[in-house]
Amino acid sequence: MKSLCFVHQSKAQLPELQAYADYFRQRYQVVINTPDANLQGYDIVWFFMGYFRYQPQPHQFIVHEYASLSTPPLARLKDQLKQRLNSRPDLRVFQNPHQSELLSFTDDVPVRYRDMGLSSHFISQHNSEKKCDVIYAGAMDKSRQLEKALDIVLKLRPHASIWLVGQPSAYLQQRYQHYANIRFMGPVPNSQIPQLLNQARFGLNYVPDVYPYSFQTSTKLLEYAACGLPVIGNKNSWVTHFLSQHPMQYHDVHQLTAWPQPQAANISAQTLAAWSWQQRIADAGFETILPG
Repeated sequence: MKSLCFVHQSKAQLPELQAYADYFRQRYQVVINTPDANLQGYDIVWFFMGYFRYQPQPHQFIVHEYASLSTPPLARLKDQLKQRLNSRPDLRVFQNPHQSELLSFTDDVPVRYRDMGLSSHFISQHNSEKKCDVIYAGAMDKSRQLEKALDIVLKLRPHASIWLVGQPSAYLQQRYQHYANIRFMGPVPNSQIPQLLNQARFGLNYVPDVYPYSFQTSTKLLEYAACGLPVIGNKNSWVTHFLSQHPMQYHDVHQLTAWPQPQAANISAQTLAAWSWQQRIADAGFETILPG
């Protein structure tokens, strides 16, 4: 059995990492490592890209996965550097065709597309007691501009109970330190997030309508929908397209004039199955190119 080593820098949360390991374990000996490990003995080395100048052994098959584009500041410059400085792999993986077009690789390296997915524990628990008005689960770095949505919510409903799940940034903590109704929950294991989502009346989905967020799947919106949450958020190109395919209660935060009544999202079992990590990975068609 050939070996497959996934390499990541432990900087970003990668729920797909465990999903990949579960998916490929029947076919390969799967290992997860960091870039400073000795990688020369593995048959397939799969990098979640930043910048890597690894020199492969002759027998190795190298995969570069661009799980997302670079984030502000200097997002486009960082992506241009990735395009110019990273070595040539045997396969590149992108989230979608638009993402690969933006990175503008000009060689003939094969490409596969693997969209963001969900773990099986993201399900609606209809009888859960609601303990907060709004929940946000995701990145909170300054480039996300989350304060724009929070300020609108607080203006509409000053005493709304708000849970913020994830690594809090210092500027948000300082901005809202005197708000007893805003609770910073901290980082939570992915398996525990559905329990929190099911205790909320609304999910908050704020994604700036700028590069690169406009072109990438909002995983948090998939998670909210799977747990039956109606959503308050802004709209960008991806969100507009998503809502055209999956109608649900989605309140544009910039157009809200009164606090809405929540109506549970009802996503079909077929759609949830299509969003599962196992199906997303299967849909990418890796078996047609990876060495057996």
